[in-house]
Amino acid sequence: MTAFTKMHGAGNDFLVFRWEEVRGRDLPELARRACDRHFGVGADGILVPAPSRKADLRMIYHNSDGSPSEMCGNGLRCLARYARDRSLVPSNALTVETGSGIHEVVLREGGRLSRVEMGVPGFEPPVELGGRRFLRVSMGNPHAVAFLAAEEVESLDLRTAGPEVEHAPVFPDRTNVEFVHVRGPHELRMRIWERGAGETLASGSGSCAAAAAAIREGLANSPVRVILDGGTVEVEWAGGAEDVLYMSGPAEYVCEGRLLL
Repeated sequence: MTAFTKMHGAGNDFLVFRWEEVRGRDLPELARRACDRHFGVGADGILVPAPSRKADLRMIYHNSDGSPSEMCGNGLRCLARYARDRSLVPSNALTVETGSGIHEVVLREGGRLSRVEMGVPGFEPPVELGGRRFLRVSMGNPHAVAFLAAEEVESLDLRTAGPEVEHAPVFPDRTNVEFVHVRGPHELRMRIWERGAGETLASGSGSCAAAAAAIREGLANSPVRVILDGGTVEVEWAGGAEDVLYMSGPAEYVCEGRLLL
């Protein structure tokens, strides 16, 4: 049996496993089986806090389809709270090694909220797909952001629109897809199709990509609240080519248990 802790950040849910319990296991297969919402516990992905020579710890992340991801903002907050609560790190300020580099996390309110240094957004030329204009943003992982009218965002069939963009030839490594409505100068409404997981209730890196795209396009100003199906996060970015972006949001426990896998 394998112990797990289930956590979520604004509804984006994860199964966290201790490094000692899963070291040497086939983690992609574990993710596929454990994250299945009918035959497993159910989650958008798995997280493992592993030792690091460069930071306080290293985040191993696999999506529910078993694929790895360079970065997961909501997962990073959950991992940080998990590590602090179990004394894997010495303080409320910690550094985490990810596939997109090292990120600093500062825990607040006993870990329920945290502020994450997400790095400098990167931009590539926009593309036209299916009659929509997508801004290409990198937060260490790829994102395609489309700004739409409010009713279109709410009524969109993500199971059709999401995969068409995720698997478009212009994205050889696939992409996360964000459909966004600008509610005001400091507020966005977003729905997300996540690479390797499908429709999720929230995405931390996706929220950052959407906010950065809105600020760059002159549609919003920092700070930006991003309203997701599972909750809200806040993004701060000054908008310069070398300015670091920050995200703040929740990390909550759901349950603990043991898997018969």
